[in-house]
Amino acid sequence: MKKTLFILITVFSFFCSSPAQAETLTKRDEIQLRDDLIFIMLYPSIQQELKKQYGEIKQNYCGKITQIKKLPIGSYLYNVIVQVTTFEGAHSPPNDLVTITFSNEKTIEWQAIDFQRRRLKPNEVTECRNPL
Repeated sequence: MKKTLFILITVFSFFCSSPAQAETLTKRDEIQLRDDLIFIMLYPSIQQELKKQYGEIKQNYCGKITQIKKLPIGSYLYNVIVQVTTFEGAHSPPNDLVTITFSNEKTIEWQAIDFQRRRLKPNEVTECRNPL
């Protein structure tokens, strides 16, 4: 009985404290959390597209969402543009800046509808904020 009461109080305390933490998030924090969640959900599709384009699994970092575009108003259809930097070995050159546009307009699954890559010069390679 004491154990059950302790678990109940712990769970209740957790749920009571969560809204206060959520309220302290800034709009920027909320956008970053949203973008991180979307990126993580798209990551298997990103890996699949990199393998398709390069012919092998390609290591990458500095992943980010650069644009989210809602398609027809009132729908749940979107185009999402992601960017990653590819590398060889221990974050060594050659590095490509890869931009992939994903869409869920034609199927329920996310499909790559555009793929662009540009070889980065050594002075263009930068440290990223949040390596994924």
